[in-house]
Amino acid sequence: MQWYVDSRLGSDANDGRTPETAFRCVQHAVHVAGAGDTVLIAPGGYDQSLPKPISALRQANVVVSVLGGH
Repeated sequence: MQWYVDSRLGSDANDGRTPETAFRCVQHAVHVAGAGDTVLIAPGGYDQSLPKPISALRQANVVVSVLGGH
């Protein structure tokens, strides 16, 4: 399963399954993603400290990628 996060256009009330219905916070993706899933993060400003939730996702064997990242 792929999960989308977008701090500018997303909402944690969304289902996170498409870019158009992305979550707003990475922490929300931590709660729904499972082993083998991918979390795709759109560039933008994020209020929370990203290293902690990203580390939690990776420890749960979730792939994390920044959309449009190099």
